[in-house]
Amino acid sequence: MRQRLWPDGTFVDFEHSLNAAVKRLRAALGDTADNPRFVETLHKRGYRFIAPIESDFAPAGATSDKPRENGGRRTTSVVPLTIGKAPQEAGTLRLVVLPFANMGNDPTQEYFSDGLTEEMITQIGRLCPGKLGVLARSSSMRFKRASKSAGEIGRELAVDYLLEGSVRHEGNLVRIAAQLIDARTEVHLWAETYDRRLEESLLLQSDVAARIAQSLAIELVPEQREAIRRVSPRHSEAYHAYLKGRFHWNRTGDTGLETALGYYARAIDLDPAFATAHAALARGELALAYGSRQPGRVALHRARTAALRAVDLDAGISDAHVVLAEVSKALDWNWTAAEASYHRAIALSPSCETAHRMYGNFLAAMGRPDEARREADRALWFDPICITVNTHAAWVRYALGEFDDAIDRCRHTLEMEPDYPAARRLLGAACMAAGLNADGIRELEKVASDASRDPVSAAWLAHAKGIAGHRDEAARLVKELQQLGDGRYMPAYDLALAHTGIGDIDAAFAMLARACDERDPAVIHLVVEPRFAPLRDDARFAGLLDTLAIPR
Repeated sequence: MRQRLWPDGTFVDFEHSLNAAVKRLRAALGDTADNPRFVETLHKRGYRFIAPIESDFAPAGATSDKPRENGGRRTTSVVPLTIGKAPQEAGTLRLVVLPFANMGNDPTQEYFSDGLTEEMITQIGRLCPGKLGVLARSSSMRFKRASKSAGEIGRELAVDYLLEGSVRHEGNLVRIAAQLIDARTEVHLWAETYDRRLEESLLLQSDVAARIAQSLAIELVPEQREAIRRVSPRHSEAYHAYLKGRFHWNRTGDTGLETALGYYARAIDLDPAFATAHAALARGELALAYGSRQPGRVALHRARTAALRAVDLDAGISDAHVVLAEVSKALDWNWTAAEASYHRAIALSPSCETAHRMYGNFLAAMGRPDEARREADRALWFDPICITVNTHAAWVRYALGEFDDAIDRCRHTLEMEPDYPAARRLLGAACMAAGLNADGIRELEKVASDASRDPVSAAWLAHAKGIAGHRDEAARLVKELQQLGDGRYMPAYDLALAHTGIGDIDAAFAMLARACDERDPAVIHLVVEPRFAPLRDDARFAGLLDTLAIPR
């Protein structure tokens, strides 16, 4: 279709536009991606029409008495899921740093090539704020070992330039080859090889970053280049411990978090002045606070300590300011300080999708819809293929009451990664909010089969079953959650949702009070969470909002 409609070199965001068109087609047919009757999705290949073809077609204007499976409610896909540029990025060049290939024979060195890729993304983004948009790691790593041309990757990610390279270790030496490619013409703008000692690797990254900026005719601010050089550790073993931590941090799910924290702590022990390692440790502690595995208060305090140390050593690290924003929000309930830290993080690194994503969530909770959408879309602009970023963009729409859009975005995310529980959970909640109870319960049952394994999903399912009239099943789930053993932590916020679903309002308020005391980060969503609507006319709800001082 693309070849017949548009000449080579014309970019129309074809794949995402086709995706959005198929979603509209399904909506018109009353079809769904999970249980297709007409259009089937072939993972990573495309779409196939699967309905039987008959020779006798109904005459024009004929209607069918058969009800649609969604209960007669027509859902529409209102927002195309495209990578298009956000207004403030108009005219900004886009670059993707492709995963550096490990050319050695030792697979255990994979952490070094992956870490180099990630550090290059960060450093180039810091060099050229406002002039060069650098796509984030998740979208980059999707093309690891991919057999696609520069032009194909450029069109898929809507980027202007690609940086690709390789790493080869020889004893204490490392050889890094890098080349910059124009994505539209596939012309190599430059290619260079660097031979350095391992301990000079971070300095090498800033050299390559500066070379890219010069090739793109971007004027660099000298003090920014010096700020980048300051992150280099004085101890090469500390640098490698940090890279190993980053490698485990990026493993699927929560499996690598504890290991990553151990490596970050090791890097800091070896080099206490390694600011980037302190910032990474702060991000890890923040992930613990948000991971629903322990009360948030303790981990948030540790996150703030690490972030403040990082800022003391190097005030130019965006991630440290993101953590300070989140701590001000979740621990202190200081909305002014939180917003100031978000602004600082984005000013330091406009390409930081994490800052835009978390700021968008904050703005949605504060009841500022236009700004929330803008920041969520900016995060997508910098990391369009990341399932976390896409799910957060869906949550922003859900929080703003745009349930059809949230459903569409969750399905889009699940087409990329069918086993991602956060998107599946949110899809279930959005379906329930849109009145599609059967669909919502079905989606939540896919991730909540075992309450002890995933208590959050089980709590969401209990809420869904409760409001759908299955009170006995919901009450049984709530009882199971209350009796979790083996030291399993059950977030009070999610248990409050479950109690709300079965109509136990007193228990719901008791759990919300505990969630506030434990500093569950989710409590700031109280104003916008649709599932807490039955509590809002109770005076106790207004008291909670007064305690939190959330604008309303």
